[in-house]
Amino acid sequence: MSKPEIELSPLAFSKIIDWTSTNTEREIGGYLIGKILIDSIILTDAVFATAESNPTYVSFDNMLQFRILEELEKKGKGEVICGWFHSHPGMTVFMSGTDIATQQIYQALLPEAIAMVNDGNTFARTRKQNDYKAKFFRVNNESKSYEVNFSIMTNPNDLVDILTDHIQDEENAERIAERAAQKMAISVENSLQKINANLVTKKEFELADTNWKKGLARTRKDIENMKDVFATKEDLNRYRSRHVQEAKFQRILSFIALGFSVITFILIIILLVKSFQG
Repeated sequence: MSKPEIELSPLAFSKIIDWTSTNTEREIGGYLIGKILIDSIILTDAVFATAESNPTYVSFDNMLQFRILEELEKKGKGEVICGWFHSHPGMTVFMSGTDIATQQIYQALLPEAIAMVNDGNTFARTRKQNDYKAKFFRVNNESKSYEVNFSIMTNPNDLVDILTDHIQDEENAERIAERAAQKMAISVENSLQKINANLVTKKEFELADTNWKKGLARTRKDIENMKDVFATKEDLNRYRSRHVQEAKFQRILSFIALGFSVITFILIIILLVKSFQG
């Protein structure tokens, strides 16, 4: 097995794992800090630098890059921004066309620059180390990406040095405030995105209100039409009164007809009796 070209400190890796596994619905990214040696790169730290992002896009805070460079120069330990990292939440690790174009810019400024792509979504659910996906890439002259092998740093002396530097940096109040502000900003943005997902736009509200008013108008018209089709209480009373009068008239006619029939029957009997007597 060939010697790893990139040696990644546990400190830097743990930060990236934490950021990517707690932001599983949108891309995040930042800068990789380290030292460039003759045949390898030692990555000692990572800095969160997400400015704007969504599930398939991330942009960085460019002003933060200049502040990082100033701090690295003040420290005077030969560390530089060696490249960048970002996540592909739930999409596995690969270099998209946009990633390749971005990496070409980094390599134009620093030929040894690297790009790290991460996918921590499965790890976020299982918390199993093997489920975390991460790869390093560079781009060749044909604008195609290729993978660069890496390993996790294990040298105790190097680990102690990195941890010591990290603790000293964390004691800097300005850095603590800056990182807290970054975490707060990303939390607020996540909350706003969730709120926006549950809200409707003014245009959608106006459309719904218009449809509701149209529906109400149609309902009123249907009610008016129903009045023409169905009988009211007054109509029923009129029908009932007319029916009673017609029934009384019918009974009178029936009584008259019956009386006429009786009289006719009596007359017939009288005529028959007379005819027998004669």
